Amino acid sequence: MQAFAPLEAGDPARIGPYRLVGRLGSGGMGRVYLARSPGGRATAVKVVHDELAEDPSFRTRFRREVTAARRVTGPFTAPLVDADPDAEVPWLATAHVPGLSLGAAVARHGAWPERSVRALGSGLAEALEAIHRARVVHRDLKPSNVLLAPDGPRVIDFGISVAADDTKLTATGAMVGSPGYLPPEQLIGREVGPAGDVFALGALMVYAATGTNAFGGGHAHGVSYRVVHEEPDLSGLPGELAGVVGRCLAKDPLRRPGVPELVAELGRWEGDGGARSTFTGAAWLPAPVADDVMALRTDPLPEEASADLPTGADLPTVGPAHTDVATARLGGPPGRPSSAARPGEWIRQRRTAVLAAAGTLVVLAVVAGLLLPRAFSGSSRGNGSGSTAAPTAVTKQLKVREEWPSDEDLWHPVVAGGKVVGEGQDGLLHAVHTDSGDTAWTYDDPTASSLEGVSDGLVVASGNERGTIQGISLDSGKQVWSVDARAHTAPGTTFHLYLRIVVVDGTVYVNALYDLPAGSKPSGRYAVSALDAATGRLKWTRPVEYGLSDALTVVDGVLYGGMWGKDGSYFYALDAKTGDQRWRYRTQDEYGTEVTAIKVSGDTVYAGDSRGELHAVDARRGTRLWTYEPDVQSRKWLEPLLVTDGVILGGTGENDSTRSPGDVHAVAAGSGKPLWTTHTEGEPELHGLLDGSVLFSTETGTLHAADARTGKSPARTRLSPDNPDAAVVGDRVYFDGGDGRLHAGRISLTEK
Repeated sequence: MQAFAPLEAGDPARIGPYRLVGRLGSGGMGRVYLARSPGGRATAVKVVHDELAEDPSFRTRFRREVTAARRVTGPFTAPLVDADPDAEVPWLATAHVPGLSLGAAVARHGAWPERSVRALGSGLAEALEAIHRARVVHRDLKPSNVLLAPDGPRVIDFGISVAADDTKLTATGAMVGSPGYLPPEQLIGREVGPAGDVFALGALMVYAATGTNAFGGGHAHGVSYRVVHEEPDLSGLPGELAGVVGRCLAKDPLRRPGVPELVAELGRWEGDGGARSTFTGAAWLPAPVADDVMALRTDPLPEEASADLPTGADLPTVGPAHTDVATARLGGPPGRPSSAARPGEWIRQRRTAVLAAAGTLVVLAVVAGLLLPRAFSGSSRGNGSGSTAAPTAVTKQLKVREEWPSDEDLWHPVVAGGKVVGEGQDGLLHAVHTDSGDTAWTYDDPTASSLEGVSDGLVVASGNERGTIQGISLDSGKQVWSVDARAHTAPGTTFHLYLRIVVVDGTVYVNALYDLPAGSKPSGRYAVSALDAATGRLKWTRPVEYGLSDALTVVDGVLYGGMWGKDGSYFYALDAKTGDQRWRYRTQDEYGTEVTAIKVSGDTVYAGDSRGELHAVDARRGTRLWTYEPDVQSRKWLEPLLVTDGVILGGTGENDSTRSPGDVHAVAAGSGKPLWTTHTEGEPELHGLLDGSVLFSTETGTLHAADARTGKSPARTRLSPDNPDAAVVGDRVYFDGGDGRLHAGRISLTEK
């Protein structure tokens, strides 16, 4: 089992005294490389984002946090061994832990037995004791920051992420972190101390013991709301363990146990024989996880870097990133906020504008890492799931030739009517002409800065501050209508936020969350409602006590959505004119699973959920036709789903807000039989078809094409060093080039 990926053309060969030999991953601060020290020691070297390197305040914080991190010593931490905060691009090096992350282990093998959970908690508590003793607070303890080794867990990234997060918070006022693991006090803007790490430890133990988040799944804003207002679900934990974890997850940080108390209580874990055990030989881990971890530990360190890289004395050192698009140079990027720093991004993983006239247009909001790419074409990796043969060698070449860069930097771009509309860095909506990139108009109302999509020549935007929804002329940028949240807010409740907005035939359909008076149980309530766009009048509303998913679409007079109740999770159909229920289909017997992607095709409606199942349902009766569950680590079905020539295409990814790998799947639409699956480095976003190939981009900045029926002839090209936030219409692509500008390019897919 290989724990790293090969270096790619454009990666530096050396950082400081460390020779790079592979890629370990990426995160909110930067790219992580596997490296060899001058003495031959395996080391993890992290290089920060260019935009952070150009921020003087970041360098000050980074230097301070490096100094603090050097003080951390403990058997369950990955210690800092070297750093250069004053380099052109700052970097740091930590001891390399050849282990599996907790997130990957649970995703691959499921929930852990009690003894392994207790052992995990014991090691993590001891790690926190060492971190806090050095006067450092981690603030981002999550499954991807816990590595599993034979002799116990290791906590990584302690203190270092604070410098990057503080910089983003100063620049944008946005919250940075991982929903479900951030403590309530951090979510409401109060000071976070060591007790915040104790909260995250409790959430990690629930995740290991049950395979699910303590506060449910779904979008970040829903999870964060439950963290602040609702109690965790500890039903899957044994009684004594549930008691410990429950105290860790107390809303009031003063009521949480101290770390020394946890070390003493959790340190009494027992091995298989009932005797007090120790961390040796991976015996503390569940057997299948132990096998994976031991395989990783024996994986040798490469002797040389990738054969594709140049050798000799003139090997490149790390420097500013740049991006090529096919043969077109985009230029060096100026300093700009990363995607993780954009206002409101912390509560939005993905938002999709499902608006009848424009079709399904997907936007991404993800935490993205550092890449140092050049333009390239190559093969994607597929496992051939359900197919008769693995993909062949690349026979097609994918290129994007740049047509223009705009002066605007538009996020979540939507293309319609000869214009690209998106959210600008100034908090306003902008539109540019598709043929030139020149600005067409700016909508100067900051209370309608959240773009929902385009329908019937209208740009639809909302603002959670006041809850207004506005229809704006696509041609002129002038307001046409406005709907106030008070029209659909029931007496005794207060509007909180929109989960989804869809506009069809002059009717505004909303999934919304409302607050109840203080002390109420539950503290919030959901409702799906329909309002007349012209008058703002409420047509109908259906309250939902437990929860609504944000997936919502209206087709041929029927509204399709997802909800969950105390007795399970459901996919439902309502009459779009009256709100009357036509049918309800149970997707899971569990509370909290949500429908995350919907596609209607003919008499069949397809629904993907957050636990990995894709359901085909008779659109008239609500009866099951088939279900499909791929055998992959990334579980959550992502919008959009595409149906073409008897094949349904869709992507899956992780149920968290961190950048993570994903998969693209092709399934026979009539039977649910798997046709092919291909793995992607980042979560995929499907864009449509071109010459029989499905186009999809990933948050690592790459555009891919693969034969829609076979998955063969994969091709790819780089769009951006970061999340391209792409929109594709025909053979035109509009994307964030990573240089603070929106770019337009023409796609060509040719035989090599």
